[in-house]
Amino acid sequence: MMNKSPSGSLCPYYYMGGELHPLKYGSYFKNKDKLFAVMKAEEEFILKSPGLNNRRIWIDLYETTIDDEVIDTLVLHIITIRSKINKLCLVGCSILVRCKIRKQFKARTMDIAQQIKFFSDPEEAKQWLIGKPY
Repeated sequence: MMNKSPSGSLCPYYYMGGELHPLKYGSYFKNKDKLFAVMKAEEEFILKSPGLNNRRIWIDLYETTIDDEVIDTLVLHIITIRSKINKLCLVGCSILVRCKIRKQFKARTMDIAQQIKFFSDPEEAKQWLIGKPY
């Protein structure tokens, strides 16, 4: 049976024979309160799920204003759920935001920084997550 996660994604989401967990954090524009509430609910949902290192997560950030506060919250969110992450990619953020996110992880000496990929194209992101060439 398929369920929806708090961000509105089908969970699990099947794509080309693989199973993904999309986190829809896009289209919040400047509404940080709503974004942060969804992130917190998604975090609780993921942490309650069985297994470790078993989620291929795709974070959609299109049309959400990403300032330093959002970056800090997003990085802490990823750190909190890292025990569940097998692969992680972020889609829809600028090169400047990518650099700031990587810098945050490095400042916290988080090895997950090397495991994160950034994409502009959601299809390429999903293909990378399931191990298909893009």
